[in-house]
Amino acid sequence: MAVQTRIHGRAYARLAILFVSATAVLVAGISHCECARAQSVEPSIKEIELSVEWLDDRHGEAMALEVEEAIRGTLRLALMDQLGGSLSRLETNLSQITDVLKNVLDLVLNKRGMKLEKLVISPGETTRVSVAVALTGDTIEGFAVEFRFRSDTPLLAYITGDDQAELTEVLTRRLAGTPFSDTGWIEKIVIREVKEYFAGKKQYAEFEQLILVLPGATTRVYATLMPREGTLVVARYFVKLRSGTMLNLQLDDVGGFVAANMETLRGLPTAFIEAKSAAICEYLERETVFAPQLGIFDPVVAAELYTVRDDLSLVFSVESQRFRLSASGRVDLNREENVARFDFTTGLRLNSLADLWVHGTFYPGDFELRPQIGLGIRPSAKTMFEAGYDFKMNSAVLRAQINALPDLYFSADHYMKSRLKDENEYGAAYIFRNYYEFKVITDFRDELFASVGVRI
Repeated sequence: MAVQTRIHGRAYARLAILFVSATAVLVAGISHCECARAQSVEPSIKEIELSVEWLDDRHGEAMALEVEEAIRGTLRLALMDQLGGSLSRLETNLSQITDVLKNVLDLVLNKRGMKLEKLVISPGETTRVSVAVALTGDTIEGFAVEFRFRSDTPLLAYITGDDQAELTEVLTRRLAGTPFSDTGWIEKIVIREVKEYFAGKKQYAEFEQLILVLPGATTRVYATLMPREGTLVVARYFVKLRSGTMLNLQLDDVGGFVAANMETLRGLPTAFIEAKSAAICEYLERETVFAPQLGIFDPVVAAELYTVRDDLSLVFSVESQRFRLSASGRVDLNREENVARFDFTTGLRLNSLADLWVHGTFYPGDFELRPQIGLGIRPSAKTMFEAGYDFKMNSAVLRAQINALPDLYFSADHYMKSRLKDENEYGAAYIFRNYYEFKVITDFRDELFASVGVRI
């Protein structure tokens, strides 16, 4: 396969410096022999056209560009700079120049697992150079890429998995077929390719990269990512565990699992976390759904991750598709009657929107139990409406709850019989650390009080 390219100003000094050292000796001799020649206007080399034929079907794209650029640079230095672009000097000493360039090129190519099979120079104002190169050493067949952080966890591996796979594909496409006998050269090429990849990814802009390359048939690449100095990183995180159909006690292990994963995000750039928030939530949802202790409840999980400067807030909702359970205790302040109560609910989910429930409210002061039964509707994750019957009070009761924020909700308990207006409750509650509630309640008549509760 021949690639026709025109030379331009860019030259790679890494390979060219070895070529030029030998070429300079040759040219110095030529210049010395012709120093006495009278100077006259003569045709000169205007440009150099290079054609490289790779004799192997599979060769590394980036490696080929690297070698071709080095050859171009060497030709420019030898023919344009050292010979001064003199066409007559090239024609007069063509055989000698060709032999020296062959030796120099072959020497360097051999070191890199390649062999120069042909070098033909056709002098002219556009001097054409034809080169054929064959691979002689063992070549790279593929790559294994791994991103590393301060703490390597399954979560971090998951959220960077697509990027690792993409970088592996890029390296394989550009470098597979490259001989790896010159490990130092391979390391430089791979590191350059990896850095170019990260430079094009905005989510990794706040990281410094320390790249380790282990050349081989399967070349292993380890990219250690460290936040840049002065970067805004995660300092704190908050996990807000919510469920309207399961007990907090049932979710204790889930909360611990989620918190442990959130801890691994501490110290990482907030810009990176924002970019990966969807993947973080996806991983936590997937792992929780398959938690063995929740299997009987057939859970549905939803996660939302918010970033506020250097703080993370994760709202993690777990709902059962089969059963409904809840329990809470409450102590009312600045109230004379029924200052303590315990509420519990159990039921069956009919579908994703509705459930049939049995509810009980127990007042230990009067040792009174108020049993209820009813139907609940959940049109969305933030709203709940219930209609039931209170056997103790002999009245229908309506109940509603609207979650304005993850930590704040408004609720209403309304008895249909007018004689029970004093039993109505309309409140606003703040949830603190998943387990505690601080609530302000009124009946919109003559009573206003606060309460402290525990969500069991």
